[in-house]
Amino acid sequence: MSEQRVLFLQKSLIGTCAFVALILFASFYLVVSGAVQRGARQRLASVEPATHAAAQRSVGRGAALLARVGN
Repeated sequence: MSEQRVLFLQKSLIGTCAFVALILFASFYLVVSGAVQRGARQRLASVEPATHAAAQRSVGRGAALLARVGN
């Protein structure tokens, strides 16, 4: 095999490996990013009902206090 052909094959192999590594990195990033976003949504969904109920209770107490002050 000629020296040019060997050099071309080496560069092609290096380029192919770099491309495959880039594809693997991108897919890994997308999977991790999706997992982080999904975790944040689940955490927010599990905290939201408790926060919402506490906010309604505090509004209810404030309204009762204001009603007493107005009398």
